[in-house]
Amino acid sequence: MAELYKKHRPKTLKAVIGNKSTVQALSNMIKQKTVPHTIMFHGPSGCGKTTLARILRNELACHDLDFKELNLSDFRGIDTIRDISRHMNLAPTGGPCRVWLLDEAHQMSRDAQNAALKILEDTPSHVYFLLCTTDPQKLLKTIQTRCCEMPVRSLTEKEMVRLLKKVTRREDFKLTEDVREELIDHAGGSARMALVLLDKIINLPEEERVDAIQRKAEEQKEAIELCRALIKNPNWGKVSKILKNLKGEPESIRWAVLGYARSVILGGKNEQAYLILRAFEDNFYDSKNAGLARACYEVVFGD
Repeated sequence: MAELYKKHRPKTLKAVIGNKSTVQALSNMIKQKTVPHTIMFHGPSGCGKTTLARILRNELACHDLDFKELNLSDFRGIDTIRDISRHMNLAPTGGPCRVWLLDEAHQMSRDAQNAALKILEDTPSHVYFLLCTTDPQKLLKTIQTRCCEMPVRSLTEKEMVRLLKKVTRREDFKLTEDVREELIDHAGGSARMALVLLDKIINLPEEERVDAIQRKAEEQKEAIELCRALIKNPNWGKVSKILKNLKGEPESIRWAVLGYARSVILGGKNEQAYLILRAFEDNFYDSKNAGLARACYEVVFGD
């Protein structure tokens, strides 16, 4: 069975919850047939950047054969851009356009970014580039200025309630208010994280859900211990010891660390908290414990 965040991913702009102004802007562009050929969706992880880009691709009537989605954390070098350059002038195979969705665009190497400038300047009329990034500031300023920016923000608490009610209704699952509040608090405005957490408890007997929430609370404690170690005179020996003893899931730990670091930085200037926010911005769904260890190493020793 498909994971909930994949199963309930919106397929149309009308189905999107939150980000009303960005959704409206896209709708207007589509209706008026004025969609820019280079768009950058930017905002926090798990809030709908890639989803909006995929919806836009469908609205452009791009055929599967003419659509390419690349995660640039895996294909970040200049060869990737050169391959796009070789193919972008080819006529569409089964529709009116060709679309490249470049996810985690900020992961491009500097050489790749410089090469990307050329294809963004000379984009053929039948080609669209949709960039998604959690950190647009890591992209060259010249790339940023060539893109139509589409900000995507975290969902509000009210929007998260709407999302969870919608999904649980479709899944014929009753979610008590206290459990829902716990999910919303833990998700930190991320629709994907809320549904990942919901997936963890949706098949549990009601009497076990409290235990599941308590385990999440334990993860929160672990994350706070880790975050404190990273903020206060970080020492790799201490941090690595905490990492070895962690029992929580890396992505849940990541969100809890981000929440703690955010609270610290909102209380006043704190360079270490800022470094944590930067190092932990990308998700650990694929990299898991290795990604968590890498992020911690980056905070302790720098890039």
